[in-house]
Amino acid sequence: MSEATPTVWQTAITTLQQRIKPHNFDMWLRPIRCASISGSEIKLCAPNRYIKEWFEDNYLAIVLQELQTQTDLDYQVVFDLEEEASSPVAPVIEIETPVKKETDISFDRGHRYLFDSFVAGPSNQLAHAAATAVAEGGHSAKYNPLFICGGAGLGKTHLLYAIGHEIHKNQPHLRIMYLSSEHFMNDYIKHVRAFKMEAFRSTYRDQCDVLLMDDIQFIAGKTGTQEEFFHTFNALHDADRQIVVTSDKYPQEIPELEDRLRTRFQWGLIADIQAPELETRIAILKAKAEKEQIRLPDDVALFVATQIRSNVRELEGALIRLAALSSLKRVEISMELAKETLLNSVGKNSPGLTIDTIQKEVCTYFSLKVTDLRGSKRHKAVTRPRQIAMYLSRKLTSSSFPEIGNRFGGKDHSTVISACRKIEGLVENDLSIRTAVETLERHLQL
Repeated sequence: MSEATPTVWQTAITTLQQRIKPHNFDMWLRPIRCASISGSEIKLCAPNRYIKEWFEDNYLAIVLQELQTQTDLDYQVVFDLEEEASSPVAPVIEIETPVKKETDISFDRGHRYLFDSFVAGPSNQLAHAAATAVAEGGHSAKYNPLFICGGAGLGKTHLLYAIGHEIHKNQPHLRIMYLSSEHFMNDYIKHVRAFKMEAFRSTYRDQCDVLLMDDIQFIAGKTGTQEEFFHTFNALHDADRQIVVTSDKYPQEIPELEDRLRTRFQWGLIADIQAPELETRIAILKAKAEKEQIRLPDDVALFVATQIRSNVRELEGALIRLAALSSLKRVEISMELAKETLLNSVGKNSPGLTIDTIQKEVCTYFSLKVTDLRGSKRHKAVTRPRQIAMYLSRKLTSSSFPEIGNRFGGKDHSTVISACRKIEGLVENDLSIRTAVETLERHLQL
């Protein structure tokens, strides 16, 4: 083991501890042990596969970023388990990409995202059916482009990966490219700086049969990136090559998106995903538990599904949290364990979360001042964020309606009740409000 190992790892973890909620840090980061660092390879060890997978999906990237900040090295991670996995790990499917060395695009992280593991229900039926049709058609133009939109954690990325895997299985000769819009932008900047734009254009326009791009909303406002994507879109579409993109908003709701791109996204099919209803949430939990060989009693499934309503990612995360604690404590999953572990993670008793913190986070998101939320301004640019802040204060803290009203400049408790009811309704029916609320919740619970 390198002598620097304890110092480098411990310094990184200590730094991150200031940014992550104590409950989450104790649950997901503290159990991870650094076995050794040799050159640019770091060996980590987790107590069980549930903690390992959750750490990899949610925290590994920021840990590696912190390590790189300290040492200026890009580390490759080797992970071991202190206990044998209770079920075989699904094999990694490597989908060859047009120019692997240049774009570094692969399906390594998507091996769990297949159509078989996607639970379809009324809230996502259209998106699932459209994705299946596109996957069966390969690069046909039945729905081209397919634009999948919905709030965070509802399954957009799952469907995107599933399309890629299904096409690769049925038509392995097709060149499939999966990437995020951020990756596309960074690749564009890299090629501009290297004066290699012809290579960039050839990669995305000539050597790609199926383009799967996640979070397209992030190219909005990036003039050069939008220009290149516009021409890439045209080249692929004119050649009858399939394009699938995801977004957290409908095309017409994405600010600073060029009209010519907005129009093109509307050429094909726009399929949205809503928050799953109770029955679908229970089915998702049961399917995930069966796949992971987790014994999940019916009453616990109902309890978890009732507690967590916003998105699938939180739902599956709750199950993994339960399984991890069950494994660590060597006890069966029960209602007692579920109440003990989940009530701290789904909102009301989040340690350290205050109305002041919520107000600051909302103001940062909407570019407002805290005095605006606590003041008496009544125009929509302030009242809607104020209502969202009140709603989150009620949901994520134990404060009463009068207490919340008092922290918002002495508002009457009836005003807070009205705001909470208003946002509850909008979350169900307005994608932009649902996206804002879910994003804020995710940031507040990190």
